[in-house]
Amino acid sequence: MNNWDLIIVVPLIIILGLAFLYFLYKKQNFEKKIFWFYTQTLIVWVTNAILIQENSNVLTDAFDKMPSATVVVLLLFGSSMLFAILLKPFATWITGKIRSRNIWIRASILASILASLLLFIPSNDAAWFKVIIILQAIILGISISSQSLYFLYLNEQKYNRLFALKVSFAIGFVITFATFIGNWILNINNFVTDKIIVLNIVTVILLLLSLLISFKNGSENKNKIGEFRLVLKEELIKYSKSTLVKLIILTLILGIIYGFIQSPIFRMYFVANSKIGNDNQKWLEALDRKYQALFIFGQFVIGYTLYKIMLPKIGVKNLIFALIVISGLTLLISTFVINSVWIIISNLIFGSAYFVLFYMWFAFAIMWNYRASKGIPVTGFIASALLLGQFLVIFIFNSFIYTKTGLFTYQSIQSIIAETNIENIIAFENNLKKVIRITAASLFFINSIYLFLTVLWIDQVIAEFIDYANIKHIFSEYEKQSVEKKINSRIIIE
Repeated sequence: MNNWDLIIVVPLIIILGLAFLYFLYKKQNFEKKIFWFYTQTLIVWVTNAILIQENSNVLTDAFDKMPSATVVVLLLFGSSMLFAILLKPFATWITGKIRSRNIWIRASILASILASLLLFIPSNDAAWFKVIIILQAIILGISISSQSLYFLYLNEQKYNRLFALKVSFAIGFVITFATFIGNWILNINNFVTDKIIVLNIVTVILLLLSLLISFKNGSENKNKIGEFRLVLKEELIKYSKSTLVKLIILTLILGIIYGFIQSPIFRMYFVANSKIGNDNQKWLEALDRKYQALFIFGQFVIGYTLYKIMLPKIGVKNLIFALIVISGLTLLISTFVINSVWIIISNLIFGSAYFVLFYMWFAFAIMWNYRASKGIPVTGFIASALLLGQFLVIFIFNSFIYTKTGLFTYQSIQSIIAETNIENIIAFENNLKKVIRITAASLFFINSIYLFLTVLWIDQVIAEFIDYANIKHIFSEYEKQSVEKKINSRIIIE
């Protein structure tokens, strides 16, 4: 039974994940509007995961019929990542200026609906197809650009802008879990039928539902949006441009490292190596699907567990150092050990390390967002830096793969699976092994530089979080004082 993961394992993981989210909701005594906010976030990013993958599938399926120059242009401008990179800082800045995160969030939901509707348009004409793909990429870019705002909304409306780490990992878990569900739904659809019409209708309905739910969140408290009050800013370490630059560099390098790790070469090698031992097409397709799911599974299960268990015990600095060192050791081993089993293990390690490291850096971006003056969109720049690092690597690799340049004689995983000449697969696998060895060695060197820069800059970047327990206590006390002031004000008014 090749599809046991789709029918048994993944549904069980999803049920446990939803139960865990409900447990968090009950344990922390969230008010109903926060429950609706989490529900809205989950639905939006489930549907966005489906739309992003559909956009990618439609694009890559058409590359066989296109000249190389057209392929490269569409890889650049047909990618929603490019437009999300450009729009994320603007989304953070403008919603801070108008003091409303919900306006852009709701607009992004409408953008996702429009992107889904575009997939219904017949695209037999080559010129019209290119227009639709680029238009959909722009619209999806608008939708993806709202991602940072979900973090800011929760931190502002629920936590008075104080608990950046808690918010970063909470929303990070929901969005990553939603991506996992979205990919599963798409795989189920592909398993049942190769048509996307019904799936897109369901997607539109879910997005409309999420739009309605957004109005149940209640109105935003505009006083909580934007910079800290001057009194609190004076008590905290001051923001500086050098802090932002260092945080951008650290996030950009992280994006580059994990762009390489999630590049097609590892996945292609995994499938080619497995095909040599077993040429069953259905089995290989199922194996490839499980490989992709493992990276996301490692993020929201192992990564979130590491954050919850290890952070209180060893602190922010030690956890960051440990994960970078573990990533480096994994890359070093990958230089010498290249086989399917190790690629699966390393995929889990990288997934969990990536989750914790990025949402750590993003938490500090949220923290600095409220200390920066003149509405500088710190979170927007950091989110864009990560995407830019990944996008550069993915664009370069895909340009080689889809134009069949050099050793990349296959354009897709499906073409590897469909190959009937096993000698071609063996030759391709041997070539990929050399590329992976060089890539892993290069990434080990980059990771070492990354560790050096982190050691050099971390105290400035994490500010008061050097002492995690102390800053957590300070912010908790400040929140209690804020609540007491509100209660006293109401008593006086009454």
